[in-house]
Amino acid sequence: MNGITIPVSIRGVYMIETAHGPAPVVILEDKSSRIMPIYIGLSEALSIHSAITHEVPPRPMTHDLFISLLERMHSKIESILIDELNDGVYFARLNIVSDTGHFELDARPSDCIALALRAASSVFVRGTVFDQAVINKEDLKGALGISSYL
Repeated sequence: MNGITIPVSIRGVYMIETAHGPAPVVILEDKSSRIMPIYIGLSEALSIHSAITHEVPPRPMTHDLFISLLERMHSKIESILIDELNDGVYFARLNIVSDTGHFELDARPSDCIALALRAASSVFVRGTVFDQAVINKEDLKGALGISSYL
């Protein structure tokens, strides 16, 4: 990981009212309690929420299947890095370690977060991206936890 990276925790998944109606957003928080939102799709929001709450579905969902596949291949997610913000779109990388070495995969941040939570892996954001995306906690007024919608 080149450049300054900031370790973050997943604060939760919320629904925020937008001009187009309610939208799911995952909130990341650094050790200074600064927060960063990433708007995501509903299915990814539900997957992240189920990982946070340790819900186990009766049948494996896509992110669960991916983790199982990695385990069978003697690989694991070492960390994820949200490393770019371009025209409102975030980019991220899965850092995977296996018996044969280390490699990165380009992936959507929402998928990376859902996988990192399941793998108990570290989540990092490039410092410049976090600084661009940080919001005031006041901006979350009126946000409801996604469980309010379930």
